[in-house]
Order: sequence, then structure tokens, then C-alpha cells
Amino acid sequence: MNKKVGIVRCASYDPLEVYEAVKKAVGLAGDLDVAGKTVLLKPNILSDTPPEKAVCTHPAVLEAAIRLVREMGAKRILAGDSPGLQTPGFSAKASGLADVIKKNGAEWVDFTKGKIEVPCPDGKVVKKFTLTQAVREADVMISIPKLKTHQLMYFTGAMKNIFGLIPSVAKSPYHVRYSSRESFAAMLVDLNLAVKPAYAFMDAVIGMEGNGPAAGNPRQVSLVMASSNLLAMDVAATTVICYPPSEIPMIKDALDRGCWLAGFNEIEYPGLSPVDVRIPDFVKLPLKRTSSQFLDFVLPPPLRRLKDSLEPVPEINHDICAHCGDCSRICASNAISPTGEGKERREVIDYSRCIRCFCCHEICPAKAIEVVKRKRVG
Repeated sequence: MNKKVGIVRCASYDPLEVYEAVKKAVGLAGDLDVAGKTVLLKPNILSDTPPEKAVCTHPAVLEAAIRLVREMGAKRILAGDSPGLQTPGFSAKASGLADVIKKNGAEWVDFTKGKIEVPCPDGKVVKKFTLTQAVREADVMISIPKLKTHQLMYFTGAMKNIFGLIPSVAKSPYHVRYSSRESFAAMLVDLNLAVKPAYAFMDAVIGMEGNGPAAGNPRQVSLVMASSNLLAMDVAATTVICYPPSEIPMIKDALDRGCWLAGFNEIEYPGLSPVDVRIPDFVKLPLKRTSSQFLDFVLPPPLRRLKDSLEPVPEINHDICAHCGDCSRICASNAISPTGEGKERREVIDYSRCIRCFCCHEICPAKAIEVVKRKRVG
């Protein structure tokens, strides 16, 4: 497997600058073959928000990807993603992605229209996934993530972006079934093994730091990346923002499998090295240094309850809550429910049921859900 990651500077979202940067990054990384093939471009559309929020892949990056694969001879170009709560007729208009798809002659794919079963015989925790049928239509799948922090997984990049192939609310049960960081990471790695994405372009022109992947702050990074090795790309990206790659659960699990890399020293950087473009003050989420699974096994129940009470939890700011109900609809553990009517309505979190997946934090359009150190009373 190719182990090259092309990293190129790109200071703005000027369409020509982005295209030239993506093209150069692909030239450095090599190994992109789309001639005569149907290509599925998978941007990150966590929620349909304007580009300046830095929540979604920027439209200029998707436009560059469409132009590039067409010039390389792609027969058909599909593009799509499925947010956690996908409304009927969703087409990513607010993010600007729908416009560039239409303008550049690609085809928008509704991931909820048709589903297929994809086996994963080598999966560690999942042996079969239910995914969008676009997976079967495509000869080549390209992940186009946004570089962001992530409340549950610390970092979201090329491999995590593939989770969007699971349509809409069908993602939620995976958070319940694989509720620890380690088991969720194993599921994500299984998914990448099952669908075998061929390539990735990363939008790291402006990333997101702090409380990502939705409520963080935009941060200038001024890079784009390309690679046929999604694990190698994620290692490069975490190095840039000064996360130790070996301590990111998904990267650790993927490395242990030996399918993409045997060690980080195998990665080649024919352009910029991630070490040379690091951002030491990039605001990151603190890494947990202990295994919750181990502590849950050895601690007596009273101490286990105390430990749980000190874990970060989602908390609703009722002063800015729009009472849209998205948080209760996305919650697979049924930990959030409304009380009251009209102006008296409030969403209430039952922390005894909460699995701390932070999907409610990700999906909240009003940014009314914060992740706090401990559950507050009142």
C-alpha cells in the first residue's frame, strides 16, 4: 500500500488556489486512478451550515475534487453525505456544497434512498454494516474530511469521515452499541476495512479547534493534504495539530491491525512534513489517560458512581435552546426528553441513561449544548 501523504500550503479558499493545491498534493502522493470509473466524493457534512462556521468541508475543496477527478478521466462523479438528522430532500444548500455539485456537473446522492448490506468478515466488533447503496455504485470512493477536533474521538479526519456512509439516524445505535472510545474506534476501523476508501483529500485550510466537531472555533491551518492511505493522512493531520497520533483511539486501533501501516516511520512526506508545519497552540480536547473499562472492572460501585459523576457530560443552556427537539431525536439511548409545553418546554437529560457520545452536542443548531466537567444540579 502507498504510504505517501502530500501536504501543500493553501492560505485561502480562492477556488483556483485550492484546485492547484489539491492537484499538487495528489501529484506528490500519487496512486489516484479514476479513469473510466464512477467516483463517489464523500465530504464532511455534519450539519448544513455556512462555510464560515468551519463545520463542513468547504465548497471550494469539493469543487477542486470534482474538477480534478473529471480531468483525470472519471466516467461519473457522485457526491453526498448524510447528517445525523437528515430531513427529506436534504441537499446541503446552506453549506454551499449543493451549488458546486450542480454547477460542476456532478450528481448529488441522497444516502437515505436505498440501503445495502456490506459484509466485514475481518471486523473486530462489526461483521456487517447497513450503508447507502452509493457504496455499491462507486468504483472509487474518496473521503474529503475537514480537519477538526471531536468531543468523543478527540480528532476527526479521513477515516472518521467514512461514518457518514451510514444513513441519518441509523448512526445513533452504533453509539449505544459501542459506547466507549475504544469500541467506537474499533467500529470505525471495521467500517474502513469493509468499504475500502481509495483516497482522501483533506480540507485543512481552516480547521476547527476546541469543542469540535460542531461547536468549536475556526482556526487557520493553511494546508491541504492528499493520500491513498487514510491512516497515514490522519497521522499527519494529528501531528500538525500536536496530538500524539498513538493516543488517538482510532489511529491506535488501525495501526494495531497492520492493514495500512506497520509503524508511523513508514509514512513518506514528499512535500511538506507535518512536523515542520505544526501548530503548538492549537486548542485540543484533553486526552483521557486512564481506561474507563479497566476502572469499571476494579472499582467498587460507590467509587464507580463517583468516577462517573466526574466525567464530562452534555449540559443544555436553556437560555439559548431553540426547543427544536433535535437532541432528543438523535439520542439513541433515550436520555433526552422534553417537559412542559410552549414557552415552558425544556429538554431534560437523564444522566443515568446518557452514554456520553455527545451526538446532541454535535447536532444542536443553536449551540445550546455544552460539554462540562461534571453534571450540575439545577
